[in-house]
Amino acid sequence: MNSGLLASRYASALERYSCEQGQSGECYADARQLLALIPSIEEYLRKPLPAETKTEILSRALPGCCDSFGRFLLLVVSHRREMYLRRILQSYIAEYKKDRGIADARLTVASEPSEELLEKLRKLTLASCGATSVDIEVTVDPDIIGGFVYTVADKRMDASVRRQLSELRKAFETNNKRII
Repeated sequence: MNSGLLASRYASALERYSCEQGQSGECYADARQLLALIPSIEEYLRKPLPAETKTEILSRALPGCCDSFGRFLLLVVSHRREMYLRRILQSYIAEYKKDRGIADARLTVASEPSEELLEKLRKLTLASCGATSVDIEVTVDPDIIGGFVYTVADKRMDASVRRQLSELRKAFETNNKRII
């Protein structure tokens, strides 16, 4: 079976069910939390263990999850689809964000950004892409030396010192080859 199709069907079912139950926000938070934990428990989910054991692993990994999400996980395990859980959760999170007009953005900086900078980027992103809100993932990477790299959807703005130094180096190499 096509795993992308399977993941999108399960994600759509979770989205509809969580909305009907009035727990869509809680399900979204639980899905993000479990997606972050998947690398540590994926090995156990792939093993040929009984469904009860896999359900226990998931309940221990995510204690206190909302009722809708807990029932969804039981459904996934009972249908032996736990090996697709990562893709299902990614599809669900993407569908949740799309339905609510949430734009994903990634900001890479050399040091921790100020809240003022993050707020300016949110306003600019909202104005340019027509989203209702922006979810900015901040990554601190000292290798960019200074400046920032900001990515929204398929657009990227690279104002890092590392890129500027790289362009300067290429310009010197090009100019020196012409002289010789």
